[in-house]
Amino acid sequence: MHAAVFQRFAQLTGHAMSLRRLLLAVPLLMLAIGTWAAEQGYFGIAVAVDGDGFFLNPTLKSIKIEKVVPNSPAAKAGVAPGDFLLEIEGHQVAGTKADVLKPFMQREVGQSTRLLVKKNTGEVVSVVLVAAPKLENQ
Repeated sequence: MHAAVFQRFAQLTGHAMSLRRLLLAVPLLMLAIGTWAAEQGYFGIAVAVDGDGFFLNPTLKSIKIEKVVPNSPAAKAGVAPGDFLLEIEGHQVAGTKADVLKPFMQREVGQSTRLLVKKNTGEVVSVVLVAAPKLENQ
């Protein structure tokens, strides 16, 4: 079947290309035109956002951790339900538009995000979360 597809490709385009060369070229072409998407990672948290203004891009007052998935990057870093995010990548949460912080919380697998977290105890700690592949059951 592959041979027929490549023969038809050669007929339509006027280019003769071996199967091997085409298979090597396709990933490079996909990468060059930007259709090879990186895998979206996850940190394993659910948050409650308090903000003012238009609901699609509010000015934030606070971000509270509502849930932490067991064995997730957040859990491994010691983030717990009830914690508050004070800063994300050096940007203070209070007073910042949500769209400014959103890209830092939507990372590709392997990318990291620095957080300043206020624990339930009042202690303020700095943590780095590295986005992990999302598992089927998460």
